[in-house]
Amino acid sequence: MSMGLTTGSRNGMSTSVPDIDDSYALALALAHGVDVRGVVVTMGNSMATPTVVTAQATVDALGADIPVVQGAEVWLPVEAQQTTGGADLTGTCVNDGVRFMADQLRETGGLTILAIGPLTDVACLTMNFPEEASLISRIVALVGSKPTTVFEIFGTPLVDFNYIMDPRAEQILLDETNIPFTAITFDLSSLAPIPIPELERLATSTDPLARFYGESSMPRLEMLKEIDFGPAYPIFDAAAAWHLIRPQDQVCQQAGYRLKTGSPATAEAGETDIYDWFSPEITETRQVTSCTAFTSREAAGRYQHAILQAVGGDGWTDRDVLLNEEEPLRTDEWSAPTTGPLRTDEWSAPTTGPLWTDEWSAPTDTGPLWTEDWALPTEEGLQQTEEWALPTEEGATWDEEGVVPE
Repeated sequence: MSMGLTTGSRNGMSTSVPDIDDSYALALALAHGVDVRGVVVTMGNSMATPTVVTAQATVDALGADIPVVQGAEVWLPVEAQQTTGGADLTGTCVNDGVRFMADQLRETGGLTILAIGPLTDVACLTMNFPEEASLISRIVALVGSKPTTVFEIFGTPLVDFNYIMDPRAEQILLDETNIPFTAITFDLSSLAPIPIPELERLATSTDPLARFYGESSMPRLEMLKEIDFGPAYPIFDAAAAWHLIRPQDQVCQQAGYRLKTGSPATAEAGETDIYDWFSPEITETRQVTSCTAFTSREAAGRYQHAILQAVGGDGWTDRDVLLNEEEPLRTDEWSAPTTGPLRTDEWSAPTTGPLWTDEWSAPTDTGPLWTEDWALPTEEGLQQTEEWALPTEEGATWDEEGVVPE
């Protein structure tokens, strides 16, 4: 959670500006009511100790009363270590963050671990606190890809960062435990990037939270412009948080895995000799969950909109939003600004707030949003009935005041 640092990526080995997406993922989780028990700061985007400072600043800006605890300062050794006298050194990875997770698991009787950094501390937990680790409900991790996936966005080569920062940690969790594991792969997390001008606009907002995120993100955004990264930037880690909030918006399936390990942090962009692949075609390993795409353009747009709202932004205007190098996400066939008319060439309807939320309701000052004169476009075409209600997970009912989720 190094948003706000100006240098020190790859655990301090690089002068590059650290990534910002971890802080956006936390905001997204908190905005949607995820019960975050604490933040364990791990090396990766930068060194652990400086990152405690920026992580605490993010938590304070979000007004969250959750502990920030320092975790791993370095990756696990490529192979297990012992002394010449035969002493097992497995316990040397234990730190305050690992102990904190163990304590929380004992206290609650079970938790999900949202692993949006290297898996060092989670692997250390399983090796040194097996009883507590058995209480992990599941691990949702931002790692992996489909086989032979090219890590590239807008022509810029990248690496599977969380994996290459500690390959052995992921191998331990997959090969040596049976903890349910969900991989939010690069194939998914690289989709639906936020236009860089939209992120920059946060810095000029009158909302204190939006301004904090915008100003803290500027060093990274300036670096992206210097290297001509592209018009938009994926908030990678937010895709993992979104899985806790709206998993039905993501395409996920059971898959096996294949790992090629190596020395931590040595892989460069474009190299393919260190990888973690997930695919249903891999059957020789235990099966985990692999998420690789959004279910629809609407689902991707809902996700993008939620990211900006979570950090105090205004959501989308009528600007086109890129879905990587594919067609614009918002076209004449589908758009969802947060204020003003919601329209395409064939229909329009007033709205004064976000169209998609977990608990949807119509604007109260303009009457029911759904009427007999209005139709919702879908991938199959326009849907319209005399009394049409937006489908929800729980269904919907119609009364005199409009659509009411059951």
